[in-house]
Amino acid sequence: MSNQNKKSEEQYSNPQNIITIVFFLITVALAYGAYHYSGWQFVVLFIIGWLIGYTLFHARYGFASVYRQIVETGNTEMLRGHMIKLIIATTLFALIINLGIGLFGVVPAGALSPITVGLVVGSFLFGFGMEFGSGLAPASMRTAEGGRTASVFTVLGFLIGATVGAFHFQFWNDTLPNRPEFSLIHDTPLGFWGSLALQTSIFVVIAIGTYIYNKSKRPPDLPKMPRGSGWAKFLYGTWPIWVGAVVIAVLNAAVLVVQGSPWKLTAAFTTWGSKIADNLGFDVSSWGYWGEQEPLGTLSDVVFTDDLSVLNFGVISGALITMSIAGLIRFSKIPPHLMIAALIGGLLMGYGATISFGANVGAYFSGLASLSLHAWIWAPMAIAGVYVAYYTEKKFGFLRAGSKGLGS
Repeated sequence: MSNQNKKSEEQYSNPQNIITIVFFLITVALAYGAYHYSGWQFVVLFIIGWLIGYTLFHARYGFASVYRQIVETGNTEMLRGHMIKLIIATTLFALIINLGIGLFGVVPAGALSPITVGLVVGSFLFGFGMEFGSGLAPASMRTAEGGRTASVFTVLGFLIGATVGAFHFQFWNDTLPNRPEFSLIHDTPLGFWGSLALQTSIFVVIAIGTYIYNKSKRPPDLPKMPRGSGWAKFLYGTWPIWVGAVVIAVLNAAVLVVQGSPWKLTAAFTTWGSKIADNLGFDVSSWGYWGEQEPLGTLSDVVFTDDLSVLNFGVISGALITMSIAGLIRFSKIPPHLMIAALIGGLLMGYGATISFGANVGAYFSGLASLSLHAWIWAPMAIAGVYVAYYTEKKFGFLRAGSKGLGS
């Protein structure tokens, strides 16, 4: 057995008890803040977010890595996982929105966005940046050498990029040519059942086609994740891809029922970055993003009154606590060029996601599940960005970020 294979089968480290306690106390404080300022609805959102973070640790939810695996090894297993997730989420979203199922008095609505130049350019930039230097993938949470160090720079870049994207949002989406949002349900003759049948049929065909392709080509298996023993194996072992797909789809549907809108990640980073910029003296309220894409009052309100922020506090908390119990909160020195790649990748991801109405969560996952045309434009453009970055790295001999655990 090669050293790489031996390494991939190592068990988890011992729990990092002190770090876990600190994260637990922070989690309790965040949950209390959500309750104090916004009541039980936001506490429930926080808990759902925590479960999403926990699920991301187990499930291979990567975006760039799905399509990189196809060209590198021919393995399409992760892509089929995406199709399962999208079939379930699309069906649940359609039923929830059509029947008006909502808790706490919310009226559920999908993630619909306009068709703009910003959508096309931003989705490409996001895909390019994610392939070039992302350390945000669930797999890298568990296997990366220095990946968590690089993730710090990726997150920093994402925060800065998302903020600058808000500043430029109006130019890309209002000044340049644009068309209004387009729902497959409401803006086509297909209606509810026809749109649902068409979209789910496409996902089914892709899943079956890639399964047949995998059977004929017999590509190498996906890299193994670290395993645990006893309770560690039960709590932290890698789930089958289809299990992770089902759970994450159901949890996003739960977000829709409780929040009234699906899970979005980038919007929270844009909010946090804009609040920081506002406190530094920038005239953030004049940016077209605020008031058009998100309520202007969010800038001055306490962060615990923003549902997207509270939800994603839960996501981050769930992922970090799970990692610390598995002994994976570790940082190591990385080469400067890898640090720069992570930072640039994060900048492109944050900027691209903001000007294109979301990332692989808000635009790809939630957008497709909402039967929005913009998501069908976002997805191929982001995939194109992944492949352009991949072949650019190969052509010019860059040390690909994914080779050191930065791939997503």
